[in-house]
Amino acid sequence: MSDYLQVILWFFLIELLGLLSIPLAENAGNRLADGGISAAKTLGILLVAYFSWIFSYIWGFNRVTILISVLVLCLLSIGLYRKKRIFPERKILLVNELVFLTAFFFFLIIRVHLPEIYMHEKFMDSAFLNAVIRTSSFPPADPWFAGGSLDFYYYFGYLSVGVPGVLCAVKPSILFNLAVALTFALSFNLFFGIGYNLTHGKIRYGLLTAGFGMLLGNLQGLFEFVSMYVLKEQVSSMYYWSSSRVIPFTINEFPYFTFIHGDLHSHMLAIPFQLLVLGFLLNIYFRKNEHSIFENSLSFFTFSIALGFLFPSNSWDFPVYFGLTLFVIFAFYYGHYIQKKNTSYSISGFFSTFILVSVFSFLPYLPFYLSFSPQAAEGFDFVLPESRTTIDKFLILFGLFLFLAFSFLVIRLDSGRKIGFFILLIGGSILLSMAWAIPLLAVLLPLLTLSLFIFLKDLPERSATGFVSLLIATAAFLGLLCEVVFLDDPISGEFARMNTVFKFYIHLWIFLAIAASYSYYALRSFSWGESGNRGLLKGAYVKRTWAAVLVLLVISCSFFPVVSTCTRIKEMNAEPSLDGMEYMKELDMGDYNAINWMQENITGSPVILEAAADDGGYGYTSRVSANTGLPTVIGWARHERFWGRDHREVKQRIKDVRSIYSTGNEKKALELMDKYNVSYVYIGNLERQTYSVKLDKFEDETCFEPVYMGTVTIYKLKEICKR
Repeated sequence: MSDYLQVILWFFLIELLGLLSIPLAENAGNRLADGGISAAKTLGILLVAYFSWIFSYIWGFNRVTILISVLVLCLLSIGLYRKKRIFPERKILLVNELVFLTAFFFFLIIRVHLPEIYMHEKFMDSAFLNAVIRTSSFPPADPWFAGGSLDFYYYFGYLSVGVPGVLCAVKPSILFNLAVALTFALSFNLFFGIGYNLTHGKIRYGLLTAGFGMLLGNLQGLFEFVSMYVLKEQVSSMYYWSSSRVIPFTINEFPYFTFIHGDLHSHMLAIPFQLLVLGFLLNIYFRKNEHSIFENSLSFFTFSIALGFLFPSNSWDFPVYFGLTLFVIFAFYYGHYIQKKNTSYSISGFFSTFILVSVFSFLPYLPFYLSFSPQAAEGFDFVLPESRTTIDKFLILFGLFLFLAFSFLVIRLDSGRKIGFFILLIGGSILLSMAWAIPLLAVLLPLLTLSLFIFLKDLPERSATGFVSLLIATAAFLGLLCEVVFLDDPISGEFARMNTVFKFYIHLWIFLAIAASYSYYALRSFSWGESGNRGLLKGAYVKRTWAAVLVLLVISCSFFPVVSTCTRIKEMNAEPSLDGMEYMKELDMGDYNAINWMQENITGSPVILEAAADDGGYGYTSRVSANTGLPTVIGWARHERFWGRDHREVKQRIKDVRSIYSTGNEKKALELMDKYNVSYVYIGNLERQTYSVKLDKFEDETCFEPVYMGTVTIYKLKEICKR
């Protein structure tokens, strides 16, 4: 079957999963304007990935298991459809399909011009994706540490894109690029759905939300453009890079940077699953005048599975959305108390629902937790004053969103007294920020206080305003949290809080982007005088000034996506292709042909031997394991140390790899190969350049069989010589 036919089958499978999931999505999103349709494709992928994983403990992970999982999804949907006869309006279905297809093909075209699975951490991502595709049981083998497994890493994001790829037999180096485009499109579609549902069916505001969330950059894009192309200053990196490094010694990614950068990391793959949970939470928040927080047991199951999926996809996301879930459950039962005045039922309902959601977002993933053994984190530590974020850097990142969010919140202060309290709060926050050496207190404490006030005030109504206020409050809280504590991982010194800011600021972007787009809708939909305070922000001059600032901010944030896309494609200068290994044809044709042969002819997960280096990674070493998923003795050493592997063992493995290639003693080589259960020895140009390879020992036909010959030679160790 040709690569293109496999891609077409893959695409139709994605469409089929979306179609099959419509009844389940509508059941879990029946209070939303789109009936949950924007969540259908993501939900279908999630459920089939989950069923495939859980069934693998019975039948193993293979195509049959995946087909059974698709059949289970089909039976669930047919049963639900026959019972409730729910199906979306044609207009809603067509609009969401058009949004998805436009986003998918837009970014697929970009990936076709940026296809290379090389540089940065793409080898790591490719290694994990290939390891998941190749495995027959979970957790998959660690492709960079023979004998180890991915029991230290959250791999469900790779599973979610790997499952459709396995079923359609898509070449992994093509699947990598399809996965980036698919994740972009799913995320764009879900952002659109959230904006559409918050505004009760306004398509243009759904598109605005998707644009804010997925397309805009931060203000650094404008500053870098002026620096590079107007002032002609020398810069140390490519145009797009500095927009993700605004706060010194941290990473400040946002969706468009993440996708244009192209590393298939867990935090990218998790974005649509975060938005899926957010959409379901919005549905729960809108369930006013309902006796139960969930429509039925199936909607409860759907939500719990979706929430629980976040931890094994990207564990940083789960506590954030678990906390949001807690507040939404509280909002439901508080509203029930206001209506029914039944204290005992409201309290018991809150705690019972909280416990049930906790249990059923955990239990379905119990096999994962039983094997999960993270070793990189060692608790929390406090942020030093000199490492904290300054206000100017924070405004560069979120200036547009904060401008709209503050406008939205402040205009709801409906009396001069409340405005006075708010001004006092700002003054007090400034004083506290100076006293405690936390600059962001001056911005985030007023934002947190005001948004919580609006949220609590909205509880009897549970309108979109209250939900958006909750998102703003969560973003403000997370921003302050990053100024106080950080996860203590192996990165130390000035970069100690890099990962904490990196992971949590993605949430800030998502929440504030949604809040900003809804804020614009709310401010435009109601006259300034009717939206709250009648004196504040009133008058033609004020409105024109406000609009001018907004336009300026939007234009400034639009520089990044336009310039970064053009410059990335120009700098890459790659031949358009879907195959992420095409670059190897020029770099090393021998590797390209040999790796393709291995993908087609080696089954299971036997250990291979390839060149290793103690140079920290990010280079060409480990290219075989990265592109096949076959475990090698030792891959990128720095990463394995970061993930918690013993430093002495990593060093010893690097030494042993050198010995196997370089020794002329066949017995010694066999002993070391037996130590790591090596089945194949790969000898390409990189191995010849790195080691003084002694080939004589591999020519012994008693123990070694040359299974591939060319500029690359691959030897297979015969069973008779395995101990």
